[in-house]
Amino acid sequence: MTDNCNVLATGQLTPGDLYRYYLSALLKRFWWFLVLMAVVGTWFIVSLSTGTIHWEWKVSNLAGPLFVFAFMPYAFFIAPYFTAKKQVRTNPNLNGPVRYQFSESGIELSGPNVQANLNWKAIVNARETASQILLYPQQTVAHVIPKRFLVGPDDLSALRSLIRVHVPKARLLG
Repeated sequence: MTDNCNVLATGQLTPGDLYRYYLSALLKRFWWFLVLMAVVGTWFIVSLSTGTIHWEWKVSNLAGPLFVFAFMPYAFFIAPYFTAKKQVRTNPNLNGPVRYQFSESGIELSGPNVQANLNWKAIVNARETASQILLYPQQTVAHVIPKRFLVGPDDLSALRSLIRVHVPKARLLG
């Protein structure tokens, strides 16, 4: 790709990078469930403290609250971390540095086991989080590009400009 506006992003994904992606994907998809659990938990605690509900502290009565306060944090925060660690350890495509080169004509991607040229039309959605740029070739699969892969703020601005021009469904922070 030999265009005037080239942006290079290179680095190696860490478990933390994938964990942040998994958290953002979970929150994007299940935000309503977390809000519902927070409302139920708040109602339960307020009702107990005001005496609105009668409660006997028995083992059989603890199953519901334990589900909310023990299983939910595990499902939403701990399990994704272990999944990310396992992915980085076992996925051969994540075992080395990856390089993205963005230009007007598309995206060049190269990694340990991949060499690809993507047209911008192949990206159906793009999102920016506080630490990552996510490019979605499918609704639930994303190319995770940590902002630390970029050289500096000028490259981030140039990448945002390219994404705004070429990806109609882009939600960017800056």
